[in-house]
Amino acid sequence: MTVSQEIIAPASLVTEGRLLNIQLLPDETILELALVRADPEELLSEIETTTSTERFAYEAVEAQEDHWYVYQHCQPTGQAWELFQLLNNYRLMIMFPILFDDTGCTIEIIGRESDVQHGFDALPDDIRRQTSIERVSEYSPQATTPSSKLTERQRDILDAAATVGYYDVPRRGTADDVAAAVGCAPSTASEHLRKIEARILSAIAED
Repeated sequence: MTVSQEIIAPASLVTEGRLLNIQLLPDETILELALVRADPEELLSEIETTTSTERFAYEAVEAQEDHWYVYQHCQPTGQAWELFQLLNNYRLMIMFPILFDDTGCTIEIIGRESDVQHGFDALPDDIRRQTSIERVSEYSPQATTPSSKLTERQRDILDAAATVGYYDVPRRGTADDVAAAVGCAPSTASEHLRKIEARILSAIAED
């Protein structure tokens, strides 16, 4: 399932990272742990001053260079609460971590196919417009591939890159060719390709 990254990112200025875990508490608050790429001063400033979400506790711990672990006990946004509550109601399990960037995020979900469809159909209109079911398949831990970490848009761009020869040796295609194939600016295509490569290499390293 692909959703907007704004629904799960710990702060609006965070456009890249991974949600490592989230717990829904009986009082309708959540515990959230994320690894994000952000300026720490700007990140903490937004967390402290935002009025969209009440935060009861938070902490940021440096991981490496410009990456930070962010722990929060907070009142989630309305969209986030509705999404995770629906997953609970339809007995759907989230596979962590959830990787996200400014193209969105893909959430891997385990559950019966009918429950996945019913849960999707029950989403509020404003969330469903930002959400899509990419594929349904039988769960197998061994079947997880690096490409499963990509969003639908990123897979489209990766497919286009392969088609135009961007990854051929020697290289036959350019970022301009990829951009023309997917209908975006060359600079946007280049940025997407860098993020795609980073996600796939990170997934391989984790294995």
